[in-house]
Amino acid sequence: MSASIVIPTTMQRESLAPVVEAAVAAVAGMPDGEVVVVANGPAEGRRAFELRSPRLRVVESPHRWTPAARNLGLREARNDIVLFTDDDCLVSPEWAERLTHRLRNGDASVTTPLRMRRDGPVTTFLDYQRIFHPRPIDASTVQFAIGACMAFRRDLVRFAFDEDLEAGDDAQFGARLRDAGISTRYEAEAPPPIHLVPERVDSVTGRFFRYGISNANALLRKDRPQYSIPFATPLYSSLCAIQFATPRRFEELADPSLRQAFAALELMLVGSLLAGYLDQAGRILGREIIRLDRDGLDAGWLEIGGKLEKELAWDGDWQRLPIDYGPWLSPRRTSAPVLAADVADNLTRHAPLTSEAGPDPDLDRGADEITRKSEEVWATVNEAWGELREGRLPAREEAIAWRLRERGVDFRDGMQTMEAIALGPVQPEAEPPPQRRTRLPAWIPRVTPRKSRTREERSTTSR
Repeated sequence: MSASIVIPTTMQRESLAPVVEAAVAAVAGMPDGEVVVVANGPAEGRRAFELRSPRLRVVESPHRWTPAARNLGLREARNDIVLFTDDDCLVSPEWAERLTHRLRNGDASVTTPLRMRRDGPVTTFLDYQRIFHPRPIDASTVQFAIGACMAFRRDLVRFAFDEDLEAGDDAQFGARLRDAGISTRYEAEAPPPIHLVPERVDSVTGRFFRYGISNANALLRKDRPQYSIPFATPLYSSLCAIQFATPRRFEELADPSLRQAFAALELMLVGSLLAGYLDQAGRILGREIIRLDRDGLDAGWLEIGGKLEKELAWDGDWQRLPIDYGPWLSPRRTSAPVLAADVADNLTRHAPLTSEAGPDPDLDRGADEITRKSEEVWATVNEAWGELREGRLPAREEAIAWRLRERGVDFRDGMQTMEAIALGPVQPEAEPPPQRRTRLPAWIPRVTPRKSRTREERSTTSR
């Protein structure tokens, strides 16, 4: 069986031409392999590419959003094995061959890791955190495939992408697969596509704002409480007030400038996710939850990015980060990330809450189940931390990442939790006035002594 690679695109990204060339090369060894490029953006501003090949077709989608473009590509494909990627991802022949082999031999849905081209602090941060690796159920199965790297059998999967969503259709598609009893398998040995994300702060903040929209859509429009962010307004208020106990500090990174840069990027990522979630939830519910000035918020992120570039410069090799878990084994006093106040100020000025933070029945749906899963993550990571501390788990990034994955824990969540277990809370330079501390959810899990952890502190979510 041969495969069809489908690439939805607005045809405006600089990466389009090399991406299409790589995809055509990836199917060149297949007798009936093809690439279907689905143009779904406005005619103005499009980039032409010179490649002409009998294996390449370009079709026009009458609808704007990516789900409709994916569905059109699915219908146009000549093969039942359909591989999807994005117009900023370079795929390889071995990637296509391995996915095709898995699908030809019985799997209905398969995915692989997705790595970044490391050009500087932003893209290296995304790659180190494994942001675009699919979230694991176990070592061989994932919750859903990222849209930039998914493959399935059209003859075995009898439904398509949800065109009612402008964002988050990949997560919704994965949820429907699980509803139908179809597992998405993880092909860890395939060479991952290389994601050509621009080396700009807005490549982080913009994407995670959209992910927040996706979570709100899944919860409130598709009745998927597993994608809720319970206690979202207290969490957001906590971020704005710098009242969280254990922000990600990246103490395993030996260079202090690199450590502070990654910590600031993580805070911006979380703030963007929550802002997108609360803004979209308010639109759906017909009530304003945050007063969003999107242009001002984006400008603020770029301003903080400028500070990162100027004040926290690192001139090392982005491919070889200096990692040392010694500070986790012998923890020292730590404080909040250097730019935490800048992040809080940007959110407070350009996306303030419109009312006092507190419980919200509409947004807190699924809290009990998500809290239970958060407790499971805590217990699993605590066990892995014990293995690392005692030398039974090698103190190497890949070894830790695989141990977490085989136990169903996302790397980013797991490392956040493990660092919090190892180091405990930050120590403010001056004790703030008495105020309730609220932990952020599991995409930044927090750990405090079990007997004192509150319902809000145990909350978690997933993209």
